[in-house]
Amino acid sequence: MTTSYEHHSVAAEPRAVSLALRMLQGAGAASLYAYRLDESIEFLAHGLLADGSLVVAAAPEGMLGTLAPGFEVEVRMDIVKKTPDPSVAIVAGSTHLLGSLGWVGRREMATLASSGELPPLVEATLALPGARLGFVEVEKVVLHDLSGATVVPLDALSRPFAVVDDEHAAFDAIARYDQAALKDLCWAVMVERVPGVVVNKGPLPNVCDHTADRVFCVDVDPNGVTVMLVSRQETLVVHASFDAPAASQGELEDKIARLVKDSAPLPIRRI
Repeated sequence: MTTSYEHHSVAAEPRAVSLALRMLQGAGAASLYAYRLDESIEFLAHGLLADGSLVVAAAPEGMLGTLAPGFEVEVRMDIVKKTPDPSVAIVAGSTHLLGSLGWVGRREMATLASSGELPPLVEATLALPGARLGFVEVEKVVLHDLSGATVVPLDALSRPFAVVDDEHAAFDAIARYDQAALKDLCWAVMVERVPGVVVNKGPLPNVCDHTADRVFCVDVDPNGVTVMLVSRQETLVVHASFDAPAASQGELEDKIARLVKDSAPLPIRRI
């Protein structure tokens, strides 16, 4: 089962901005298209430096591979993030940006590689034959997720923001709960016992016994948990928000436990 989001909005919600920043930081698969050259890079390591600069590494071919250091070319960059749940293929969100790419020279590349400032995957990619390191001067960033299309403020790139150190451990923290608890979480957000957002996507095509009447984890971030409730009649995407962003893995797990506890059905009072 694969799904994506089609609504349209422009409100820069903290949850949406956080997701876009995590994707720019490296949480997602990136590709790049130099539309004036009509050339693409299908595999692109990327991440943000401490000052908010977007850095990329690849082994480009064609004209992209021969561009002189400092020469800028206009590009579109796409980042797609899927759920960490290995049992299903769900797109948690996609980030699209417009900007200008410029490669750095070999000396500057060696200096940055030895500085310890590069994201790990970017640094590892530089070991490939023909690898080049570049910076993308970002002009516009748009996120597509459960809320629709969100324009991400460019000044957000240089702000400090919380990250999930181990996405799979974060997924395990929600996956340990059974379907009954996850359905209670969806219901609690729907009736506003737990703060969050609910989006009705309508029924998905070709829902099978493996996916029907189940809740799947779409994303876990420092701001909350996003899950998808699939039935044959409708599909609900639910984001349950924490009271404040989690600052560590341990705090993230504690906040997930609190969400599940707060979502449990209220005991029946007998008169």
